[in-house]
Amino acid sequence: MTSKNSEARAGFPTFSYAGVPKGQKYEAWREEFCRRFCQLDVEPGTAERIECTVEVTKIGSLSFGAAQGTSGSFLRTPDLLSDGCDDLVLVTAVTGDILTVQRGRTVELRPTQACLMSLDDVAECGLSQGARFTALRIPRRELVGICGEAEDKLSKPLAGSLRIREIVADYFALCAAKAASLDALGQHTMARHMTELVGLLLRTDVNEAMPALQDGYAAARLQLIQTQMLKRLSDGNLTIHSLARLVGLSPKQIQRLFGATNFTFSEFLLEQRLLSAHRQLSAAGARGDKISAIAYDVGFGDLSYFNRSFRSRFGMTPSEWRNAQPAQ
Repeated sequence: MTSKNSEARAGFPTFSYAGVPKGQKYEAWREEFCRRFCQLDVEPGTAERIECTVEVTKIGSLSFGAAQGTSGSFLRTPDLLSDGCDDLVLVTAVTGDILTVQRGRTVELRPTQACLMSLDDVAECGLSQGARFTALRIPRRELVGICGEAEDKLSKPLAGSLRIREIVADYFALCAAKAASLDALGQHTMARHMTELVGLLLRTDVNEAMPALQDGYAAARLQLIQTQMLKRLSDGNLTIHSLARLVGLSPKQIQRLFGATNFTFSEFLLEQRLLSAHRQLSAAGARGDKISAIAYDVGFGDLSYFNRSFRSRFGMTPSEWRNAQPAQ
């Protein structure tokens, strides 16, 4: 049975096939989606059957993809090389073991491990037993422009630290979930940040400290840090020290990142909590919620402090703001 679904899951259009690798439906899926859209061929893995789901979307100059299933291998075959594409692809194992083959090297990736592959040479990446991997495709000139050593890392397990790999994976997920809703400039910016983070991964050996903050990397890291803060607004114990441990930076590095903005860490956290409370108090469906419950929900542990801060920010108390909203 074959299905092709253009609806998005977490920002991705999805395409699935389950069945024997022959017949009209299979050949259509193989030609239209795999060969033309992804510039890859596909064949069964260990079984005489393909069962896989592929999710892929384009953001700026990058392609974000994910594949999962029980049987299937994606290949860059000799006849496909005539398209002249020389993009680089960061393959990361998410669940299960992922096998990659290129340049006579076979690399078995375990969850969170990654390797860099190139589309200008024959290659294979296989799925089995419910495994899942992500593939980030980047124009060669863009990644080499950021990390001149990129081509030296091809077809080898990347030795970047686990913390940086986690940051790359988190930003990959953020792009997939949010970038499609941005305008062209926003997508270009996120794509640039994503490429810079991959460059950081390639330049950092497992035994090396994280490189000094640079403008490009700083912008990407700051956006990731702010995203983590937004996810944890309700945590009244969130501090710069606890967040630093979470993202693998020092408090001083986070302070320097915020130094390029109009907010300190504490000011940004307060502003986002107030904006979240403001939205809840404006919602018609939350009219019955206690103001104290809303304050605690967005991370305020002191109701008096919440009331003072809200009035300072919006010119009226929380109860005055709610009462001023039109009945719906």
